[in-house]
Amino acid sequence: MKHAPVLAAIVAALLASCATQGGVVSAAALAHLDTAERLEREGDLRGSRTELEFARSLAGTSVLPQRATRLDLALERTELAPFEALFTELNLALEEREHEAAERLLVRAEQLQPFGVAAARVTAYRNIVDARRTAESLGLALVATPTDNEGEYRISLRARHELGETVRLRCSGSALKFLSVGVSETGIESRARRRVLTDALADLELRSGEEVTAPLGTFYVPSRGLVAARARWSLATLGGTLLRGERELPANSFEAVECEVLRLDPRLPSGEVEPDEFVRYVERGAPSLPALLERAARLAPARRDEALRRATPALLRYIDPELERVAPALRWLTGLDEPPADAREWRTWLESRERRGDPARPKLDLPRADRQSVGQGSARA
Repeated sequence: MKHAPVLAAIVAALLASCATQGGVVSAAALAHLDTAERLEREGDLRGSRTELEFARSLAGTSVLPQRATRLDLALERTELAPFEALFTELNLALEEREHEAAERLLVRAEQLQPFGVAAARVTAYRNIVDARRTAESLGLALVATPTDNEGEYRISLRARHELGETVRLRCSGSALKFLSVGVSETGIESRARRRVLTDALADLELRSGEEVTAPLGTFYVPSRGLVAARARWSLATLGGTLLRGERELPANSFEAVECEVLRLDPRLPSGEVEPDEFVRYVERGAPSLPALLERAARLAPARRDEALRRATPALLRYIDPELERVAPALRWLTGLDEPPADAREWRTWLESRERRGDPARPKLDLPRADRQSVGQGSARA
């Protein structure tokens, strides 16, 4: 019996290696683990993964021995090895939002019949790609509708899709961002900002072929004493999910087309100004700032970038005091949240933009310019 204490210690150690707060691992679980290890040695990786998952399911709340973790890591390395290059390309395609390329890579990965961790990774990529393509198909756009009060606009989110099935959008956190910019004849600029939280996307049902409009808020665009004023709304969203049929798809964010409204002093000449006219006036040295601002304000919103791009060579010939003088028109045309502070910064910004080209802004849902008399109406929340 002198070996009894040693034997007891060995038994205790074995029990400790298999026991957790949830209890002792069953013999059946250990048997499947044994089989999984044998199959891995024999090269049957799919069978090994299947047996390992059986062992885990039978273990329940108990924890398998450390050799199960070692086997899991060995299988994971082997399962992922044939897909490493594909997954690297998929990551790049998704980062660049090149969804057609991502779809082609996914199809190639699926044709390789992944299993285990690789199969789970492919499924995760599939969900991301399908979520993004679904979100892009929803046709989300902000719309500004004038109310009966002058200068006041009701902002709504419009959605419509033709996916053939109902889609439910769930985004618990989103905010409507509002920026109003006005400019006087002397070039003095006024700005107003607001950020309004909304739960309009918390649970939005979108049926195929039906347009849905969700109200987001009412805003006043001030224009008293101004040549022109404009306001832009954009939607900022946090992550959420899309329910499409039986699938729940993850979405990091939802993108909606911005909208803008423009209010002009009714004393201004009617009709839009062509970029050619604005460029010619800049090339003449823009002798009158009010006249330059009038031309800038009457440009069609979609053609502001074109006018600025074509006027840039002439602007870069201006000396610093002249460039400083016309800065109010530049701020109006660019609509930058944080415009350059002085002539030197404007020159650097224009030179940089001319070298690289300026990406087009997202297409805006633009109502016609509101030529109501300035300074009327009241602010609304």
